[in-house]
Amino acid sequence: MDILIVSGFLGAGKTTFIKALSEKTGKEFAILENEYSDLGIDGERLQDSTINIWGLNEGCICCSTKKDFAESVLTIANTISPDYLVVEPTGVANLGNIIKNLKRIEYEKIKLLSPLCILDTEGMRSYGNEFPDIFSSQIKSAGQVILSKTENLSTEERKVIINEVKSIDPKAVVTDRHYMEYPFEWWNEILCTYLDGSRKIEENSDDINVNLDTFSLSNVTVGSVGEFVYFMENVLRGEYGDIIRAKGSISLKEGSITFDVAGGRYSILLDEENKDSKVIFIGNRIRKQKIRKVLLKKSESIKILPFRRYSSAGF
Repeated sequence: MDILIVSGFLGAGKTTFIKALSEKTGKEFAILENEYSDLGIDGERLQDSTINIWGLNEGCICCSTKKDFAESVLTIANTISPDYLVVEPTGVANLGNIIKNLKRIEYEKIKLLSPLCILDTEGMRSYGNEFPDIFSSQIKSAGQVILSKTENLSTEERKVIINEVKSIDPKAVVTDRHYMEYPFEWWNEILCTYLDGSRKIEENSDDINVNLDTFSLSNVTVGSVGEFVYFMENVLRGEYGDIIRAKGSISLKEGSITFDVAGGRYSILLDEENKDSKVIFIGNRIRKQKIRKVLLKKSESIKILPFRRYSSAGF
């Protein structure tokens, strides 16, 4: 079983990339993912592909379930026995420490592929300023840094971003275009390139504490798309706290909305099919009751996750 780690900050596009990897290569993966909420939003999105989902949602697996994580990897290898296991850690995970923990269970039947870091070109500077140690670890420990959200960048803007990455790690391999533009050979090489044993892995002996609160709701509703757009604008203005990441689906009479918030931007997609209404907000000083008044007008179902101190020390 070959293990591919796909790291990246909150909202960088890890789930979207993994789905594209499956579609482009035609391979089936087992996925070991960690979400902040037990609502399983990313897992649900991935299930649109022929992928096995193995979720760990109790706390942050980067710090609180190290034993469970290693045991889960071994269990997957011995039961499901997939050709490939994709590990998708939380956006605040220390990639170097994750690699270190996986190497402890590596043997002839379990091998590590060269890890990837999905870099959000829209939010990289704000994340780099707020979480410099994690940002540096993810870049320095990755075999390849894959730029996401590059559709609106000019050639010169891409060059500036690549130079910024290389200022952190001069040896970094960075994509120079949107990954969907690459041919099959590039995608296939990802699954054929193993971890470079000579490459220095950025570890951190101390826990890097990231104080993030989470707030999740189910059975939410809004009156119209316009009303939800207004809500999203207020989220970005800070009306509901310092929200750095939000995602989910909300049912409407005419279908449903799937939304994402990351890097100071939001996106909304309309779907004619009705989906389960569930959302999650990640950040600091989240104004939970204010959000509840907007999204739970006709529902009393609410799930509040308590404050947790998340660590990126490793699984």
